[in-house]
Amino acid sequence: MQNSSFDLHELVQQIALELRAAWRYRWHALVVAWAVMIVGAMLVFSLPNQYASTAQVYADTNSLDNPLLRGIAVQPDIRGRLDVITRTLLSRPNLETVADKTGLSLRATSPADKDELLVKLGAAVQVKDAGAKNLYNISYSDTDPVMAQKVVQAFVEILMNNTLGENTASTASAQNFLQQQVDDYNKRLNDAEQKLADFKKANLGNLPTQGGPDYATRLQTAEAKLQELEGQYAAAAAGRPVVGRAASSTSDIDKQIAAYKQKLEDLLLKYTDEYPDVVSTRRMINQLEARRDTLRRYPGRAVAAAAPGGAGGTSRADNFSARSLAAQVAAQKREIADLKSNADKITDAQVTLQQLTRNYDVTRKQYDELVTRLNTAQLSQDATQSGNNLKFRVISPPIVPLLPDGPKRGLMLLAVFVLALGIGGAFGFFLHKIKPVFLSLKSLREFGDYPVIGTFSLIASSGRLEQRHREIVGFCAGVALLAVVLVLGLAFQAHLANMMQHVFVLGAT
Repeated sequence: MQNSSFDLHELVQQIALELRAAWRYRWHALVVAWAVMIVGAMLVFSLPNQYASTAQVYADTNSLDNPLLRGIAVQPDIRGRLDVITRTLLSRPNLETVADKTGLSLRATSPADKDELLVKLGAAVQVKDAGAKNLYNISYSDTDPVMAQKVVQAFVEILMNNTLGENTASTASAQNFLQQQVDDYNKRLNDAEQKLADFKKANLGNLPTQGGPDYATRLQTAEAKLQELEGQYAAAAAGRPVVGRAASSTSDIDKQIAAYKQKLEDLLLKYTDEYPDVVSTRRMINQLEARRDTLRRYPGRAVAAAAPGGAGGTSRADNFSARSLAAQVAAQKREIADLKSNADKITDAQVTLQQLTRNYDVTRKQYDELVTRLNTAQLSQDATQSGNNLKFRVISPPIVPLLPDGPKRGLMLLAVFVLALGIGGAFGFFLHKIKPVFLSLKSLREFGDYPVIGTFSLIASSGRLEQRHREIVGFCAGVALLAVVLVLGLAFQAHLANMMQHVFVLGAT
């Protein structure tokens, strides 16, 4: 602890000795300080005035968040759109547009100068939040107050125009893309529908009807029907009446016809008349109606023959019914034989039909979704064109500033004053170092091998003391005058700046 205190005391003594030695060059330091202060003040006052113009705009997003349009129109990302617009406002194309429109580009005499001018313009324009939500300040400083106002006004106009263009362009771009996709999927849908129709036409006998059974069920149904027809034929050949069964069959056919007609109505709500399922359903209805008419016709003759007129008429009717049933039995056997012989074809056809139908359904689903999105995009565009878009409202337009906004000459003068004192002191210390003297008895002893016997103190006369006192007063007065110059510069900085700039302008002309 004692060593630390001793070292600190010795350091303080050393600093005091250095300052005492540098004090010998105080007048040199004061002259340098005055020179720095004068030159620095001239530079500060010669700087051109900067005039700042500011505009305040408000981003109106209420129309974008309209609850009446939710679910039927696209709801935009309001915050993201604002960020993009404010960031792209200072893009190079916009900077070039502003420079050419305001005449700022005339200050550049070469392409390199113009590039530098655009870089400075982008750095000088400030787009900042004004504190409140969706409120922005656009500001720019220039030596010409009229130019400052023109630049800010040009950026405000770009902001207003580009916002509407960005809204319309983005919606139109999305709509064009969706329209292209809809056209493409419409072509795919037509191709899939045509392939499905061609396949059904080529495999008409190997495919089940719309919503009909598969191959195994068809074969089982055909064999059951054959047994039924054979039973009816046996009854007719034995002379037993089959009128009741025929009537029951026509009733079943009526129910099937009604079901197929209902299915046809449902299909026509979704598809055109040329759709394969529509065509096959109509064909099935025609076949059922023809079969129903045939069944109705044969029982009618049997009943008529059973009326009073003789046994010969009944015999003829029974023979006619037996022949008809025999033909139906033969036809049913051929159908079963065809089903068994074409088992592989029917199974492959059903698998291929499922694949084609699945592809068609997938394409149809994609097409319907794209059409829905296209309709939504069209509604969004209509909403945008009708005023439902992002708008910027000018709250405070830019004006031509009358008073300069910069540079901050007061702070600059204070910095020059401090710098002058620092450079002056450093110059005096530098002179001390290049023209050193012995500061203490210790330094004298350490200088060489000569023995030092002792020291003598200088006893100053009264005249010398008075002279030293005058020198100190004069030096302090010089420093005080330097401070007075600072105060005067701060008090009359506007007048001094106008005078200095007028002198520079006259000198340039």
